[in-house]
Amino acid sequence: MSNTFTQAEENYYVNTGLSELFPDEIKKLKLEGNIVLGDFIFNTIDEDGVVWVISEINGWWQSPSADVPEIDRSAGDGGYDVPGRYMSRSIEIEGSFLVTDPSKVEAARDKLIEACNLVYQGAWLKTGSSPIRASYVYMVDQIETQVVNARGRTEFTIPLRASDPIKYLWNDEDPDGYEVFEIPVKNSATGATGARTLTNVGNYSVPCFLEIVGPYAAPGTIFNQTTEGLVIITQPLRGISARSVVNKELTFNVDTLIDTATLTTTSEHSFRVGDTVLISNVGAEFDGEQVITSTPTSTTFTYNTVAASIAPVTFKTLQSDEAQLETTVAHGYSVGDSVVVRGVDATFDGTYTITATPSSRLIKYARKRTPTKNIVSTSLASNIATISTSDPHEFIVGEDVTISGTGINYDGEYEILSTPTENSFTCAITRTNSRAVTNKAMSGDTVTLTTSSPHGFVVDEPINVTDVDLSLNGGYFLSGVTSNTFSYRRARSTQREVTITARGANQATLTTSTPHGFAEGEEIKIEGVDETYNGTYTIINLPSITTFTFSSTGGDLVSTSVVDGRVRAFSRKIDTIARIGNLVTVTTDNIHGVIFGEQVTITGYPAFNGTYTVSDIPFLNTFEFESVGANIEAFTPLIVTQRERSATTATLTTELNHGLTTGDKIRVFGVGFNFDGLHTITATPSVKQIRFTQEAGLEEIPEEDSDGFVGLDYGYVELPGSITSAVVSPAGLVRASGSLPFTSTTGVSTVSDAITRRQAAGNAIKENNVKFTPGLSSASAIVDADILEIDTKNKEVAFNGEISGARGRVDVLADFIQLAPGENIIEFEDTGNPEGTATLKIFYRSGWLS
Repeated sequence: MSNTFTQAEENYYVNTGLSELFPDEIKKLKLEGNIVLGDFIFNTIDEDGVVWVISEINGWWQSPSADVPEIDRSAGDGGYDVPGRYMSRSIEIEGSFLVTDPSKVEAARDKLIEACNLVYQGAWLKTGSSPIRASYVYMVDQIETQVVNARGRTEFTIPLRASDPIKYLWNDEDPDGYEVFEIPVKNSATGATGARTLTNVGNYSVPCFLEIVGPYAAPGTIFNQTTEGLVIITQPLRGISARSVVNKELTFNVDTLIDTATLTTTSEHSFRVGDTVLISNVGAEFDGEQVITSTPTSTTFTYNTVAASIAPVTFKTLQSDEAQLETTVAHGYSVGDSVVVRGVDATFDGTYTITATPSSRLIKYARKRTPTKNIVSTSLASNIATISTSDPHEFIVGEDVTISGTGINYDGEYEILSTPTENSFTCAITRTNSRAVTNKAMSGDTVTLTTSSPHGFVVDEPINVTDVDLSLNGGYFLSGVTSNTFSYRRARSTQREVTITARGANQATLTTSTPHGFAEGEEIKIEGVDETYNGTYTIINLPSITTFTFSSTGGDLVSTSVVDGRVRAFSRKIDTIARIGNLVTVTTDNIHGVIFGEQVTITGYPAFNGTYTVSDIPFLNTFEFESVGANIEAFTPLIVTQRERSATTATLTTELNHGLTTGDKIRVFGVGFNFDGLHTITATPSVKQIRFTQEAGLEEIPEEDSDGFVGLDYGYVELPGSITSAVVSPAGLVRASGSLPFTSTTGVSTVSDAITRRQAAGNAIKENNVKFTPGLSSASAIVDADILEIDTKNKEVAFNGEISGARGRVDVLADFIQLAPGENIIEFEDTGNPEGTATLKIFYRSGWLS
């Protein structure tokens, strides 16, 4: 069917449509206040009499730009179908402001710039009146202003951008501009269909907020029949929970300064930690909106409240057995009140009865302390001493303490730095840990040094000795102390770790961790193994480079592992010994381990046998001592030039003076089997002849030439580990570490029985505890229903205002419903409860692209 118009009618409608609604001069003065940016209203006259007029909003009336990428086909015509998108809307507001006086231009411009401060946070741009359309915008460039006449008329341009290109219908009756649409859930008992029609009056699909208020059994659905968008709710929501309260209790924690209320309900409450509960008719200390902190049982719950009176402490004083505290605020306490003092210090803390309140910020109470405490242990690290007392000391940081009876390392007066526990305190002590060494001695490898004054060293402490002598200098751990002496064990280079012991057939076999370097006939000293093996023995056999044997009478003992056992050479075989002038030089077969200044005993060389003091150690297998006598060169065997034997007497002639005497033990080799071997000299007919008894044969051998050799048999140097007490001159030096290990000790620590006024922290607390009280009536606890919110624009889910963990309450395949232009039939159903009572609220704004 078509409409038929006469030519006159057509002319009328066309001319009317082409004519302006208002004359130009009237249009410019029409001020309807219908353009708003944030809180700033344009097209109006403000309180300063400034007229604000908008002449154009560029980019507002047309559709936003589209962005559709083109992807060419690899073969064939055209390209692929690719969905596009609408780009952000660029907006430019053009207008001017009119002032009654040119002096008002600057203030008006400042007001405009302040209103357009939208770089960090945007604002809603709203236009029109019925309907109001709005977009959220930001500033994207500077505001341009220009004064165009002498009176002060100023034109301006405001560049904006709306990241969301949709223009939304704004509901001025809602602070956020939303329309609110409610749908009761489908209910088979009441006949509620759970479906309603919602109209988007715009021309573009828009997102919305979906809000479900419990109870909701789940699973269930929200379905937009128009767009076929579906949201599946997977978890239940609680409805409002109201419970009667029958018991109450209130306790205060002096450490956390928190009052904790505990209430008991007459039935299971189903409350959860974090729920906001409304408490009524329980008592002033309990009532009001509270946040549940725990649910110990199905019928009890707790929350924190404020009931105790807390007065922070700023100064403290103790005089004549009376404590005084000054508080930062008026305490409101009275004489006779019981207060808990906490966090001030050990002297003031505790529960007391107030004896006086000299002012609104002063309280006094009786307090007496014992100023002297027995010391039971000490330690020192990094110049900080820790002193432990036999019982709680009640000392405080900052006061002076006098320590006595503990020794030179600790005795003195100090300031208390901290009180780590009620039985310990710390103070700064710089230890005098360097002492002069005036005397040295050694016995059995244990060195004892004497200091010029009491040293303060302790057993097991590490020390470093210098300038005493080359052998005793070094780092050691102390094994014994007196006031002016200290001892340590001087380990030798021949010491080895014993790892395994065994005994069989009256012979002990020991194994060392590394090659021992011992020789048959040498003596060894064993320590730290056990009473079966400790002692000094002569080696009789060397099965390997890490084992040795010696005689040990007793039953057989199986191989046993050893910890902390050690062995060292107690004697060493001498390779050569010589005297030039009064200096004797001894060379041993292996490293000797001799200590400078110690007494050693030479055996096996009659010309040298005796005890001497080592004066020098040129090499690891050479040492020297002083001995008066003729020069004796014995570094090499003597060449035998002639030999003869009559009966059992053998006579040898040497190429050089032999220097031997009757009784010397010699070793002959290479002369002949009737002469070679070990012998004892029986006579020395001349400086080049020696005689000895040869029992091996009776045949007389006339004098004849020989090319053999004769030399002294092996001698030994014994190392008993002793140094005769001797003065160290100039004095040596010993340094201990600045620290001292934990040590049990005795002594006393004393402070003043009074404390002068000094700053303090902590609190004076008047508790308001409520003992367990049963049998309450008319008391209740109410928790609001659960609320599930779904933001279909940002695809976010919140449960009771919390986003964390809420997404799992909605099926992963949720469509996040959009509202199409026109009518949308929305269905709301609780499958888990066909007779449900939940309500769905939809918060939305209709939208346009132009």
